[in-house]
Amino acid sequence: MGLEHYRRSVSESKRASILLAGRENFLRNGFSRAAVADIAREADVSTATLYKHFSSKEELFAVVVREICADLGGEFATVSDSDNLRQVMHDMARRYLKSQFEMGANALLRIVIAEVPTAPQVAADMHEIIIKQRAAHLVRTFEQLIERKLLKPHDAETGVQMIAGMIKEVFIWPALFDADFVLPDNTDEILYEAIDMYLDRYAA
Repeated sequence: MGLEHYRRSVSESKRASILLAGRENFLRNGFSRAAVADIAREADVSTATLYKHFSSKEELFAVVVREICADLGGEFATVSDSDNLRQVMHDMARRYLKSQFEMGANALLRIVIAEVPTAPQVAADMHEIIIKQRAAHLVRTFEQLIERKLLKPHDAETGVQMIAGMIKEVFIWPALFDADFVLPDNTDEILYEAIDMYLDRYAA
């Protein structure tokens, strides 16, 4: 192993440690209460080293959010080839809820919402990453279902807003205001009811 390769490996290891410590600290304390010195200490690096990798707490937070969101939307990258549209849409809805409740999206959204008054640009940037980019993934997925003639031709963005809105109203909004909220036992029943309402209008 050459010296340059060794230095690069050490630098990448330190960056990864900073990101992990930053993620845990932000999710635990929120953006405003998270302290750079604490993150550096938990990452076992100096504050100077942290700033060598990230020029500000805002930049570190943005990278942490992008890492958390890297897979958000990716859950819709592949759509089943099945012609059972009801089941396809249920699978998509379940993936959506998994990313919200198991991959940290709800906790992240709570932090972003809390930072709107104190760090509006940070909140705006995160809205772009968390909400808009993910919605774009869903729109492309709905467009695929329209192209496969499983859904009637309609504005896919409106379709996404309609069914996602029903799911958010029942599951996401309560979770954003209650960190202890858990999915109810009749989650699948509620999902199918929302899906059936949507398909009643748009199923081909």
